[in-house]
Parts: sequence; C-alpha cells; structure tokens
Amino acid sequence: MAIAALRLAPGMLMLFALRTALTGLDWRWIAVPLIVSLPVHLADLARTARG
Repeated sequence: MAIAALRLAPGMLMLFALRTALTGLDWRWIAVPLIVSLPVHLADLARTARG
C-alpha cells in the first residue's frame, strides 16, 4: 500500500498544481505542490533503484 502511494503521490501533486493554475489561484498554491513532488519522485526512484 505504501509503495503504491509513493508511486502515485508525485502525479497527484502535479495534478493538484494544474488544477490550482487553471482555477487562477495565487502562484504559491501552484509552486508548493510542484516543489514537494520532486523529493517524493526522487524517493520513489531511489526505492526502485535499490530493488
């Protein structure tokens, strides 16, 4: 279950950023999920590389 969440989290964060951009919210609401998605994605890549 945690593995699936780790795989899906970056995409969900990017979709949230897209939704906030399309609704016209402040740029901070767009930047925060994008910034948070990078370390989550890198953690998933590191977990995948270890096997």
